[in-house]
Amino acid sequence: MKCVKCGKEYEAGAHYCSHCGAMTAEGELSLALTDFAKAAKQLVKQTVKIGDKHLKEIKPDINKAIKQVVEAGNEMKNASKPAAKTGLEAARTALQLAAQAAENMAAQLRKASEKR
Repeated sequence: MKCVKCGKEYEAGAHYCSHCGAMTAEGELSLALTDFAKAAKQLVKQTVKIGDKHLKEIKPDINKAIKQVVEAGNEMKNASKPAAKTGLEAARTALQLAAQAAENMAAQLRKASEKR
């Protein structure tokens, strides 16, 4: 590779010209990437810091909402118990009536078959 300052050849991948000491294109790219990595790291650090701050600010609201959801679930559970009991009782009654109707129908069929 040729140095842009002195025009002499330098080794591929070198960051500085071995003849005049000028920074090579590879060196400039490496420096730019290092600066970019530092800036990105700092940005991530600041973003996390801001995110943590906001999370601390809204955490009480999140906990309150979770508590309300749990309480609502418990209320629904408690409210559904009587309905479930009533539904079970209604199902038992319906089964008893159906059994009684089946017995009556069987008796009527027996009577009808005896007449024939």
